[in-house]
Amino acid sequence: MKDIGKILKNARENKEYTQKQVMELTGIHRKSLSGYENNVAEPDLSTFATLANLYGISADEALEIGEPDPSVSLLRFEFQVLSLFKELDAKHQEELLIQITALVRYLNAKNMVPQNHQSR
Repeated sequence: MKDIGKILKNARENKEYTQKQVMELTGIHRKSLSGYENNVAEPDLSTFATLANLYGISADEALEIGEPDPSVSLLRFEFQVLSLFKELDAKHQEELLIQITALVRYLNAKNMVPQNHQSR
């Protein structure tokens, strides 16, 4: 099993939450959260579930049970792009998708996108 503290800390940081924000959102005391992240203490199942839900990670992923689902876990920059995209109205979202599609097609045509990242 992976280092649960490191997983929780990385998941929190990927969501760009401070420990204080997590405390405010969940009611978990900062000192407890710090203990979990530094492997001084382990969260009980209920607390772990609360944190996993907040961070958008599955228990399977955190505990390394099975293969991770890449569609579930977003990288930090993907999360940022998605957050910004959601701030746009529908018209601008559509315009942005058209521009991104054109860019990806152009890069694919020039073989500038690695094979495993090419759109279908």
